[in-house]
Amino acid sequence: MSQHLYRDRIDKDVGIRSYYSKFIFNSHFLIFIVIAGGVFLYTLLDFVSTAAPNVWLNVIPSILISLAVFTKYRSLLKRADEVFLPPYETHMKAYFNRVSSYSLIIGIPKIIIVFVVASILYSAGNDLLILMSLLVYTTAAYIAVFNIRRDALNSPLSLSLLNTVLFVLNFAALMLITVTPYMIFAGLLALFLMKKYVDKRMYEIINWPDVIQFEAEQVTRYYRNVSMFTNVKHIDKQFKRRRYLDRLLWHPKENKYDKAHMYEYLFYRSFLRNHDLPMITLRLILIFGAAMIWMNTLYFSIIIVLFCTYLIVLQMSQIYTAQAYLLWPKVWPVNRSFIQKSYVTYSHKLVFVITLILSALFIVTHPGHFYIAVIFPVFGYIINRVLSQSVYKKERLLSD
Repeated sequence: MSQHLYRDRIDKDVGIRSYYSKFIFNSHFLIFIVIAGGVFLYTLLDFVSTAAPNVWLNVIPSILISLAVFTKYRSLLKRADEVFLPPYETHMKAYFNRVSSYSLIIGIPKIIIVFVVASILYSAGNDLLILMSLLVYTTAAYIAVFNIRRDALNSPLSLSLLNTVLFVLNFAALMLITVTPYMIFAGLLALFLMKKYVDKRMYEIINWPDVIQFEAEQVTRYYRNVSMFTNVKHIDKQFKRRRYLDRLLWHPKENKYDKAHMYEYLFYRSFLRNHDLPMITLRLILIFGAAMIWMNTLYFSIIIVLFCTYLIVLQMSQIYTAQAYLLWPKVWPVNRSFIQKSYVTYSHKLVFVITLILSALFIVTHPGHFYIAVIFPVFGYIINRVLSQSVYKKERLLSD
């Protein structure tokens, strides 16, 4: 039974990841990754070649690796399994071994990318023996930390406290290895002792409610990450009121409560009270703004602003889908042209404000090229019109 179960669950999860990957890694995103990745590596290599060896060139990559070894455990369990699987617990060993291997495999690209970046920084002041020792320890830590955190789910231990201890342990071990490669043995011994400590505190039987709840949280987190790039139907919480954003929500005047103006207000309201979209927009601006300031390269900053604008506009289309097909059009039926016109008005205003913020960050970073910032609102307007038309085209096709 377990063999059929894990094959079915893994195939389904792979299918979901493949489906959303088509939308995430589209041609636009791949072009951006190639260009941004090339600029990033060029800048990083240039920085390392000119920087004098110092402790920060060991601290920063050690922090990156200590965070990257925390890969997610996906048990792929469902709510109903809490009722049906406990009687077969003794026959589930093969299932949990396979899903553990699957969890490790899907986390490999992240640890490889992080270690490549970290090794470039490490190479500034460390020899080949130290770099090889860091590679061996990173590989061992990746596997050991995964097993420790997976087993801790089935124990009374606090996961947040355990994560903190593991982070400090890995960071200390990596820093000591940069002093002498023989400290790798101390780091591996510490991981072994941590594993033994957790094993002694594991329950004799599986704590099904906690393991299933943890998997549900991982699924929700995955869908929220995917929602930054495309619409996701699997997120349960769609709306959340944040009172500190209420002051940004204008209220129509009495003579504006009509079909020509109300939908614009509803779109603003849906955006500000969307469960994830306001915070996703803020995070995108902060992340891309930090990257722009850190890289401080003109062409990279232009690409950053254009791509950030594209992502945010892409996100906003879900507001049209959410609001235009919910309760309001049924309670107050109007011609679709009123809804579409309201969406265009709302989206153009919002995109204009966002591009002004990004333009301000660009001007602060590159004051000598301030005139380039003029293209960002224009690009936002054009890309918003293009994506809006694609939304309407899908609507027409579905209505036939």
